[in-house]
Amino acid sequence: MDISILEKRGINPKIVGSLQKEPELLDFSLCILEKADLNANSFKNFVRYTREIGLREGRPFDEIFESAGFFKILDDASLSEKTKGEELMNRLYNLRYPFWSRKQAAFTKLKNKFCAATGGEITFPDFAEGNSFKISFTIKNDDDIEKIEKTIASALPLLKESLKEIRENS
Repeated sequence: MDISILEKRGINPKIVGSLQKEPELLDFSLCILEKADLNANSFKNFVRYTREIGLREGRPFDEIFESAGFFKILDDASLSEKTKGEELMNRLYNLRYPFWSRKQAAFTKLKNKFCAATGGEITFPDFAEGNSFKISFTIKNDDDIEKIEKTIASALPLLKESLKEIRENS
């Protein structure tokens, strides 16, 4: 495979040099860049996450990629190169940060439930730092104020679930 694709994509020469010391990761990286669209920063994270997962799990890269379904994504002709790149990075991020990924998914689910049930917005702190969250509503007239009071009362179980989720493992 031609490593000039690394240069064409603006990959830092230090990363290229380090990849040349890891032929297995270099080969797969080249394959990724030929079939998926990753910018230089995403590619840097791809290499970093892959190495960190390999160290943590003590598994070869191809096994990590196979278990994450990378080969199926790369061979899926129905996906654009950009979509392939995004999906690869999402899966790799979830493998690298399993706890935080589960937390984000739980927060997203709670946000969506709150918005659907109340029309309001719930905001969790970045990286679940702290033990609180914010809720907000748009108020256009006096009637909105009364509706919000009723809405909050009806959403108490959801708010308590949100508080429990943010405090869990914080």
